[in-house]
Amino acid sequence: LSGELRFRLTASRNPASFPFGLDLMTKRGVPWSVPLPVVAGNRSFAPIRHILTTVDATVPQQVMDIARNHHQKSHSGDVAGTRHLYAFFQPFDLALDRNYVAFAFVGKESIAYTTLQHIASFQTRRNGEAPQLYTPFSGTVLCCFEPSSLPEHSGKRVALIRVLRALAWDPIRPNPSYNGPPVPPELCPQEGQLLMTRRFWKSQAWARDVDKHSSKLENRAKALGTLFDNAREYGSST
Repeated sequence: LSGELRFRLTASRNPASFPFGLDLMTKRGVPWSVPLPVVAGNRSFAPIRHILTTVDATVPQQVMDIARNHHQKSHSGDVAGTRHLYAFFQPFDLALDRNYVAFAFVGKESIAYTTLQHIASFQTRRNGEAPQLYTPFSGTVLCCFEPSSLPEHSGKRVALIRVLRALAWDPIRPNPSYNGPPVPPELCPQEGQLLMTRRFWKSQAWARDVDKHSSKLENRAKALGTLFDNAREYGSST
């Protein structure tokens, strides 16, 4: 189910050059791709499905049928699109001032869809007032999820976000509309470091417990459990 349709840039028309080519990259820092569930569920991809299942037979019909059952109509290639991920350390782009990001976590036989809100924002509350949400930075970074090895998360399935690099076309910068309290320097996303946030006026790594239960709020991070399941079954490379 984690298959994707991609473009490959090659040095010549000779098919033998294919293994030595490079994937076409988007400005988002990730390869241009169409996830298998989109290929399976979209009418316009019927010729591609025929090639994949019958001509080249690279995708078993059973897998294509499962992918079709998990198809959701969503944009998969633009800034507002759904990020399809199947493993820890798989890069995805994150616009720091976006209110939400849609994810599809692809497992062996199922896909868990979720939306994570205000990833690069934090809340503060003063003197009994209603909490205020602040987004101190703009820009886009390439990052990845990773399982937490922090001592405070021992024995739990907790996911963190690591910043890989900023994207040159949309560099990290102060959000011009920010009107919150002074921003500690550690909150600015740093290449190679964990994404940080604020809670109870203390800086800490962005973290989500996928098994956390609440009678009041839905655990939107539950879908991240798919990455833990995949790592247990297939391993997780760094």
